[in-house]
Amino acid sequence: MPASTENTGTYFLLPPHHRLFAVIDDAAVGTEVAQELRSEGVTDDVWTFFGEEGIRSLQPEILHHGLPVAVVRVAQRLLTSDCEYCDGLCDALRRGAMVLAVRVPKGDVDTMTERLGRQGVHSFAYGEHWNFLPVAGAGHTVGSSMEVDEA
Repeated sequence: MPASTENTGTYFLLPPHHRLFAVIDDAAVGTEVAQELRSEGVTDDVWTFFGEEGIRSLQPEILHHGLPVAVVRVAQRLLTSDCEYCDGLCDALRRGAMVLAVRVPKGDVDTMTERLGRQGVHSFAYGEHWNFLPVAGAGHTVGSSMEVDEA
């Protein structure tokens, strides 16, 4: 998958491993945050999703990407909150937000979440073990039934 999904129509079958997903309500601010991460060398592996292309990339509809993906989507809907989280991300995109996905080692998730949170980024989830795992204390506002362990 390319380093940025801007206008590529790329999608993923399962949550990408070791990638922190989040919402930035203002797409212009999101572009600045992504550029800042890349230019500072914090990570050059930043994906951004916005507009209709972003929705097509993240949308977890059953038949959106063909029959083989439909089988996985049914399992995801039954066994995980992944599709619910992606539904929430798509709703945010429809409201004009940007979704950011940054490759981050598991040990650095809290540090990156705090940093991005200071810039107005919210609704964090980390792709691990074939699931989106909510980040504790990260202010989830998408995928409302996702349980967040604050401990």
